[in-house]
Amino acid sequence: MNAETEFLLIDKMTIRQVLTMADALEVTEAALLKTSNGAARQQIRRTLDLPGAAGTCLSLMYAALDDQPLFGAKVLSVFPDNFAHGLASHRGGVFLFDKDHGRPAALIDGGELTAWRTAAASAVATRALSRRGSSTLAILGYGEQARRHVEAIADVRPIRVVHVWGRDLAKAQRFAESLLTAGFEAHAHRDASRAVREADIVCTTTSSEVPVLLGEWLPRGVHVNAVGASVASCREIDLECVRRSKIWVDYMPMALVAAGELVEAIEGGQIGGDHIRGEIGEVLAGAKPGRTSDADLTLYRSLGVPAQDIELANLVYARARDAGRGTSIDFRL
Repeated sequence: MNAETEFLLIDKMTIRQVLTMADALEVTEAALLKTSNGAARQQIRRTLDLPGAAGTCLSLMYAALDDQPLFGAKVLSVFPDNFAHGLASHRGGVFLFDKDHGRPAALIDGGELTAWRTAAASAVATRALSRRGSSTLAILGYGEQARRHVEAIADVRPIRVVHVWGRDLAKAQRFAESLLTAGFEAHAHRDASRAVREADIVCTTTSSEVPVLLGEWLPRGVHVNAVGASVASCREIDLECVRRSKIWVDYMPMALVAAGELVEAIEGGQIGGDHIRGEIGEVLAGAKPGRTSDADLTLYRSLGVPAQDIELANLVYARARDAGRGTSIDFRL
């Protein structure tokens, strides 16, 4: 097949075959650094609201990285209610092009890629901001991102105990049982406050329209990854959580329009703009301090940035191509 017309389709099973969590952590950290140092050219997520639950939308994110051969865009449908029907909430693809002549190079499963990079980004932020000996994790939610977050966080901290909360206690219990078989001491809770009160690290992985984590519950020295609310209409954390925490974000331009609880707090005068300490990439680069004491309450407000998707997609494409995996088609344009 002519190299100029070869196009690679990469499904979720291929991604799992060529990628490890260690890869995802390394690549995601690189993308967060490039987001903050200007080596990533990107814009904020574009969304088209659709009928349905809060957060239902068509999402478009695109980026080019100075040191990567492929640039591209991720297009996803986001249907938060899908989980209740046994379906993935994020479905779509990452479309890659080469920099030499703009040749379409690949289409990669976007939902699977998103799951990897979101959990990896939380783990990178956790490694930068949480206390080193953190061993107790609270997960609010029990879906795919919850499972990936346990795996990723346990890769960077010595997690032994996991507390789980979700609106459906039976589902939370089944998730906790699966973690027991994976070697964790795991407990499901009917009350979210009980899941959080002894935690060293908390991850919110829901698509809730209203806060599921209240600031009054946060124990001394905890680190929070607020992950699930990717559009301004959704809220996983309350105002008190915002007020009490030292906050870092992945991409400041996006946080100031899409992190609804931060935008609301700033516009309402409850916090100043400087309450957000900066981007996590600045902490990774040593340009800004992260945690300064064991008593700090730290919070990473994750929205996901295009650089993460395109950085990881470059690696997945190269691995799949070199291993002869994926489906190659003749794509003439």
